[in-house]
Amino acid sequence: MPKSKKKYSKVAALAALIVLPAVGIYFLAQAVWVHEELPYVGERYYSEVKQDTIYHTVGDVVLYNQHGKKITYEDFDQKIVIANIFFASCPDVCPEMNKQIQVMAEEYVGDPEVVFLTVSIDPERDSVPALKTYADAYKADLYKRTFATGSKREIYDWAINDLLLATEQRGSDFIHDDRLVIIDKDRHIRGILPTRAPSMSGKLELIRRIKDDIENLKYEYRKQALDKR
Repeated sequence: MPKSKKKYSKVAALAALIVLPAVGIYFLAQAVWVHEELPYVGERYYSEVKQDTIYHTVGDVVLYNQHGKKITYEDFDQKIVIANIFFASCPDVCPEMNKQIQVMAEEYVGDPEVVFLTVSIDPERDSVPALKTYADAYKADLYKRTFATGSKREIYDWAINDLLLATEQRGSDFIHDDRLVIIDKDRHIRGILPTRAPSMSGKLELIRRIKDDIENLKYEYRKQALDKR
């Protein structure tokens, strides 16, 4: 490819990374939120001992973040976690998904309750240095995004059995899923939402829906705090 075309491609990619979040944040600022109680996703059963319904919870997983630090899901306890899976060499699904999630990360940059966890399912190629390069493109540290990876077998098990993501597989046997998972402070899954749409208006509508669900969760915790007074 001629140098001029390569340079243009890089500029276009950078522009896409910047413009979509900017447009998305403007759209979110104009949206009107209406409270709606979120469902619990996954299996549940009634405990005679606790006299209460027990819901599916997200289990622990050992990961290494973009700085090479060992982390587990316990590092995100008492946070609303927006989780998704990806791999850096993914050509279309993952970049589009991660741009959408970046919009949300920028929206909640000042909110201590909400964090973002993006996990690679390709640890062989997505080494710590590779993750760091990928994370830096999204200014991950600034926007409270953790990019991480670990054991492929453990991550697959976690993605399927804990995050309840579908196992649609293409090509090199990687899970391809454009959805993100909204996990509450008690590790319950409260939403599994798509991030990709064929049009800009569709993408912005998906962003609005994700924000609505996050705000519904935050309202739920505020109400619980008030009820305890």
